[in-house]
Amino acid sequence: MKKILITTLLTLASTSVLANENTGCGLGSQIFTEQDTVIKQVLAATTNGSYGNQTFGISSGTSGCTAPARFASNEKAKSFIANNMDSLALDISTGSGESIDTLAVLLDVEDKASFKAKLQNNFAVIYNSNDVSTAHVIDRIAAIAG
Repeated sequence: MKKILITTLLTLASTSVLANENTGCGLGSQIFTEQDTVIKQVLAATTNGSYGNQTFGISSGTSGCTAPARFASNEKAKSFIANNMDSLALDISTGSGESIDTLAVLLDVEDKASFKAKLQNNFAVIYNSNDVSTAHVIDRIAAIAG
């Protein structure tokens, strides 16, 4: 049994795969640049996920990540979303409120009524879990409002 397990692990460790295809961006992908084995990809993905740096990289456009285009140069909007996740969730769920109005202004939205309606209609997509990340919210709002 041990021989089968060891053989399987060695086979997996020596299997060649494409770099970053499975691990995405983040500090782990920066540290483990040659991801030519499953073990290196697991280490990169674990580093990315364990320290939350992939989320930060996506929202800030660092660590080999790309920030959503609409938010890439809008630090005020990203900061506002990060600091107002709960109130923004409440306002998006109802389609009105101070935080959703402020976000519309920060994003230079012309048709605020349509913006609010789109966000409200897609609330379950934007806030798809109780522990949704700021980067996910930013990405979903950018995709929906885009």
